[in-house]
Amino acid sequence: MTSSTRAEVVLAPGRGRAPALSATGVMAAARIVWREFQLNYRGPAFWVMAAGGVGIAVWRASLTGATSALAAYHVWRSAVTGLAVLAVLIGGAAAARDKRDASSELVLAKPLGASAQLVFARFLGVWLSLMTIVAIMLAAAAVRQLIGGTPWHVGAYANAFVRCLAPLALATALGFSLTAIFVNSLAGAVGALYWLAVPLVHAHVPSAADMTPTQHWPAPALLTIGLVALTAALHGRATKGAAESRACLGWAAALFIAAGLAVSLGIAYSGEDALSARDPVLSAMAAQRLLPEERAPGFWAPDGQHQIVGLSDFEGRLIALAFWGPGEPESARVIALLGEAASRYKGAGLACVAVCVDGDSATVGPFAKEAGAGVTIVRDRGQHYGDGEVWSDAPLGLAYEVKAVPTVFLLDRNRRLVARIESHSIESLARSLETLVAEQ
Repeated sequence: MTSSTRAEVVLAPGRGRAPALSATGVMAAARIVWREFQLNYRGPAFWVMAAGGVGIAVWRASLTGATSALAAYHVWRSAVTGLAVLAVLIGGAAAARDKRDASSELVLAKPLGASAQLVFARFLGVWLSLMTIVAIMLAAAAVRQLIGGTPWHVGAYANAFVRCLAPLALATALGFSLTAIFVNSLAGAVGALYWLAVPLVHAHVPSAADMTPTQHWPAPALLTIGLVALTAALHGRATKGAAESRACLGWAAALFIAAGLAVSLGIAYSGEDALSARDPVLSAMAAQRLLPEERAPGFWAPDGQHQIVGLSDFEGRLIALAFWGPGEPESARVIALLGEAASRYKGAGLACVAVCVDGDSATVGPFAKEAGAGVTIVRDRGQHYGDGEVWSDAPLGLAYEVKAVPTVFLLDRNRRLVARIESHSIESLARSLETLVAEQ
């Protein structure tokens, strides 16, 4: 008896009807998820990726001044870039496995009944194996910090793990779905090329095309569900019956994909990215300039709790305004120095404000918790308002003409510039702050 004949025999009782989701079906789906997870973590590729990830995590956690927030940030960045490209390829390999083994029709005739549960379960198994690698990387960074005696916060690692969920899910779905739908392993490679290309052409494409920022998470989540549902609907051609179920999956896939594209379109035209649409407030902020003997450019920017903070909130106080980025090692040192200064000169009315130039809205939170109440950390919201440089294409970076990060501006009580400390002379910050307080 051929595999296709056996498939028809097993499915005969439910022919023409979508099988109900029973406890048996749920258990069968869970077994397939576990089986797929095992197939991945037992393979050499899993442990090679895990070992490489651990090496990167330990290296980043060992850098001078590395905090939990900084180490977790680098693990997140490594996961949504390098690991995500591998996720596309691994997802494609999982989709191609049944075709390679010539077993798809027989597998689809298992107690699951319809192919939908199988496709979703297989996808989940691959995705969970990749999230396990992320967890291993974060654990390695935490252990390295514990061994080194560096204070660490579990919240920073949990934040990084959650931020990896949607991007890695979409990366896995791209490889898995494209390979299954087009029945060609090269189709999955197209998804990998997309993931590689977007960061490389960042200066020329709207940020909505980048699925890694945390604030974009609804788009990759919806697209992931839509792609996997579409795969389930089309993959069901291997069995007879359950046509109504496949039609419903097709409509659901179209709905989720359309919703994901609509969310991406909304992000593109939200005004945060000048390549798509300019926000008038952000444009006005970017048009300001820091001039001698004049008040420093004002701003409104979100903090770690997504509350809007303005420079006018510190009227009449001395201000240390720092521009920093988590990708620059010296930035962690600047935030630490600002924290010490805020505590030391609290009675002198010194306000320490750190402007993060990273494009991800979730980056600020963990750093703000580590810095404490003495340092106000906000994000320079907006992209492509300048010439494409990371620190100058955002509105405040343009207004203050920041050429490199970290850069610190010391302002007097009238908000006029007293000193500008560039990244190459950041060690003089403590002495400059002491002078500022003494003279004011």
